[in-house]
Amino acid sequence: MNARNMNWLSSAEGESLVHHFYVTSSKKRRFYGAISICILERPSLPSSIEEVTYKIFVIGRSGVGKTSVVARLAGILDSNGYTETSGIRKTNVFWPVKIWDKVVLFKLQFWDTSESSIKKYTHILPVCVCKDKVDAICSVFSFDDASSFNDIPYLMNTMTTIKGKPANIVIGTKFKPWSSSTIDEVQIKDVEDKWNVKVIKIDASNVSVRSEMIDCSYQLNAICNILWNRDKEFISKLMGQV
Repeated sequence: MNARNMNWLSSAEGESLVHHFYVTSSKKRRFYGAISICILERPSLPSSIEEVTYKIFVIGRSGVGKTSVVARLAGILDSNGYTETSGIRKTNVFWPVKIWDKVVLFKLQFWDTSESSIKKYTHILPVCVCKDKVDAICSVFSFDDASSFNDIPYLMNTMTTIKGKPANIVIGTKFKPWSSSTIDEVQIKDVEDKWNVKVIKIDASNVSVRSEMIDCSYQLNAICNILWNRDKEFISKLMGQV
């Protein structure tokens, strides 16, 4: 049974909650960054809505767009407001999902770092990011860079020893749906079948007439779906379903 309504955000109920995620004055989505000095740490949704938190470590070759991916999922569309990673950054992204007859708020904590930071902070990185309660590994590649795609199996392999068996999330950036790219669909399908993952594509054009929240709903729903499949028994108990 498919317990999740993937198109729920476009329903009347979903749209009634969307405004809680935006700053009224600017019409931009609220940003919950790594260092919060604000008392408000989550959207002002009804207290009856349960919240589940997931820690996601973002990895991939330098320049593939890891920072841009997180920025887009967080609703940060202005490049001037989100600089290139120069250390270890944690970004909180809140996303509502309808499961059965209840709404669950997913709090996705994306941990993003650069290759130079990994080398600089070798003495603390394995503890604070890789091995400390990581729920998912998000491997990022670029459709314009075949070598970054070829890195994906290696990246997932290196994370298999982490305790808790984190879920695998694979995101391809700079996807061009109307033109050819360095990586074709046959290669994508081969990785998906071999590793039992679904490659989540991010359109390079980033042009849409829809709201930015609806525009990234496919990617965020796909991520939440992966996490739900990993922990559906836990989430169901949290909701009082079983």
